[in-house]
Amino acid sequence: MFPGSNSQGPLGLPGQALPSPGQPATGYPMVPPGTQASFSSAPKRPKVGSLTISCPMLVAIMGPGLGYVPMPITQLAVEAQCQISVGFVKTTLKAYFPQTWRAAPLQLYVPKSTSTVVSEVVVENLNRDQMYVTAIVPADDVQKGGYKPSVAYGPTGQYDDSKEMNDPELFCLPLPGAVQPAEYLRVVITTFEPLAFEEGNYVLRLPCEIPDSMIPEGYRHTQLLDVIITINTGSSTKVIYNVPSGHRAIAGVQSLGTATLSVEKAADMPNSDVEVRYLVWGSDMFLALNVNPPRHPHPSDPDPRGAFVLSVAPPAPEYTTPFPRSIIFMLDRSGSMSGEPMEFAKSALSFGLRSLTPLDHFTVVAFDHEQLWFTPGGQLLQATSENVAACEAWVRGSITARGLTDIGNPLQTAMGVLSSLGSQQQALGSQAIAASLPFIFLVTDGCVEDEKDICCAVEQRVGALLHMKAQSEGAAFMGQPGPGPPPGIPRICTFGIGPYCNHYFLKQLATYGRGTFDVAFRPHAIQAQMQHMLTAAQRPVLSDLTLTLPGVADCELYPFPLPDLFCGMPLLVAGKYSGNWPKDGITLNGRLPNGAAWSSNPVLPGKESDLPLDKIFIKNRLDLLTAKAWLAGNPRQMINQIVDLSIATGVPCAHTRTVGFETTRKDYDNMQKAASAGGRRKLDYAKYAIGGAAGLVVLAGLGVGAAFAFGDLGATAANAGIGDTLGGGLGAADVAGGDCCGDCGDCGDCGDCGDCGDCDGSCDGVADVAACTIS
Repeated sequence: MFPGSNSQGPLGLPGQALPSPGQPATGYPMVPPGTQASFSSAPKRPKVGSLTISCPMLVAIMGPGLGYVPMPITQLAVEAQCQISVGFVKTTLKAYFPQTWRAAPLQLYVPKSTSTVVSEVVVENLNRDQMYVTAIVPADDVQKGGYKPSVAYGPTGQYDDSKEMNDPELFCLPLPGAVQPAEYLRVVITTFEPLAFEEGNYVLRLPCEIPDSMIPEGYRHTQLLDVIITINTGSSTKVIYNVPSGHRAIAGVQSLGTATLSVEKAADMPNSDVEVRYLVWGSDMFLALNVNPPRHPHPSDPDPRGAFVLSVAPPAPEYTTPFPRSIIFMLDRSGSMSGEPMEFAKSALSFGLRSLTPLDHFTVVAFDHEQLWFTPGGQLLQATSENVAACEAWVRGSITARGLTDIGNPLQTAMGVLSSLGSQQQALGSQAIAASLPFIFLVTDGCVEDEKDICCAVEQRVGALLHMKAQSEGAAFMGQPGPGPPPGIPRICTFGIGPYCNHYFLKQLATYGRGTFDVAFRPHAIQAQMQHMLTAAQRPVLSDLTLTLPGVADCELYPFPLPDLFCGMPLLVAGKYSGNWPKDGITLNGRLPNGAAWSSNPVLPGKESDLPLDKIFIKNRLDLLTAKAWLAGNPRQMINQIVDLSIATGVPCAHTRTVGFETTRKDYDNMQKAASAGGRRKLDYAKYAIGGAAGLVVLAGLGVGAAFAFGDLGATAANAGIGDTLGGGLGAADVAGGDCCGDCGDCGDCGDCGDCGDCDGSCDGVADVAACTIS
């Protein structure tokens, strides 16, 4: 842990005088003139045929000449809860099938962002005892049960291996049978997603634009739409929110840290998405702590340990001092990047270059199976306007898509360049770069065979650098000559393009490097998302973060190690713990831009927490556990823990599958009772499905959040482009699973190495599932 005081640095800490609003704490703006950009996380609305999916809708498949026809609705009700930084949304859709229509099959379409998780759907026919529901089951149940993949209807009414089943911005659920004239249906859709962070605000966007064809004659869209939003920031300060979408909000119950509002049903309200923002940035750093104590063990609760979430809201940029940075941009130029992916990536890279300040130093490497560097040997240049312009011209003129993919060698070269900055600059008589914060931004669309070796090498290298740094700083503290200047420990930010890259590999790299990870599935999303990530990392506030929890014997942190704190990215630390919570509070520690150590005042829970902490960060926790399991060889114990958490919380993951099946109201109620009593892990859904196991179908595709997670070596080696990715229609067998045998992949669904025949089962050992233990 780092010792330090509470009054150092321009962070607006307790007892410190702050600059007046609008007065920068440094001579350099956050972004140089001309490069400030606003970002919108709103997804591009998907289309099926000629129909734009602008809100949840039931669509009748009317066949040749008519195609997709949305059913009229009588209500679109949305209840949204914004819990700190995650939005939980329950949408209820009531629709009817006109008497003048002929019977037809139906598909449910829900527009979404790529990060939206659809956790449950319940479709009820109100005219007859018929329900269609979804559930999450272990992937090995799907294998052993031989469940059929779900197949969508094309506009002609024929089964079609449609790209809609794999569209990351569209959830598609085909319903069995046909709906009859004059029948009414009620659909309840449960989703959640991390909220976007834009210009100091968390942002919730609800797709609520109702097409005219869904509005019954004589009605207005406002008569059909009901929206209630609850905001719970987890803090003890007033919620500052606004509704920039043009909808008038009616304020409900207000208290410190919470606010409730509803959308007014006035005739002049816009027929558009509803957007709500609430402010995070301020003139001071703000820490808020929420704690749930341990629960009594229960069969339906796989992890009754206590939970906590520490929210760290950074100051606004004008109240911070920038870290000088040393940055190496790594751009994949393999053949699969040809066309739009390369053009969008190069545009985003140009934006990143223009976002540098004269405090920064940089270079660029483009890689396939060879390396192409902007500067000889990876030499870093000061980010002057002349050097940035020269690099932009080089990027535009010299980088073209070609060759295969090799990530390991250029990454090792980049880490070597950055970790040796101290000794190099000391020899040159300059400390400017030695004191900078080193960054690697890796952009790739591919998967490579040696990913586990790369992760292990990076982890070992970072560990060695930390040890060397501790030795150097310890010697300096004792007034003794050290072994040399402390090495730079590179921050690694990773960005995946398309479904062929291994998301868990890239996430694990970013975790080891205390950086960030993001992915763009479609070419049109690459530039905006890359720019958003580059902007978020422009202004670090604290580095080398640790957390002190006195007296806690067992603690599991997510993420771990803690990433740096940036102005453009609030930090949220989730944890599970055993025993008693520290009565005197916990402490966040880090380093200021000038290198001085800093520690917060002890942080205590701000109020009696009613937040569902286990569920708020379950997706992040599942992703990190899955990445650790993949790296450890997918041992059975870790896979079982992941599966239990996934099923108990209703969040699909790489080791579970979302299935759909038809049932009755009575069987559905019995199923819910059984789940409450014994847990969903033990449920045999075939018992409640009409047709038994044969009635269960697997929902494939990106819409349920589990596809392509571990990458596709074959597609990468074949240089398959991102543009060819999402049009091919994937069945259940194509949903990516684990890889506990290295490259065989045959045990990905079950995690049992003994069944795949391509290894000796040696990776079936037990691994420590705790992310960290702090005593």
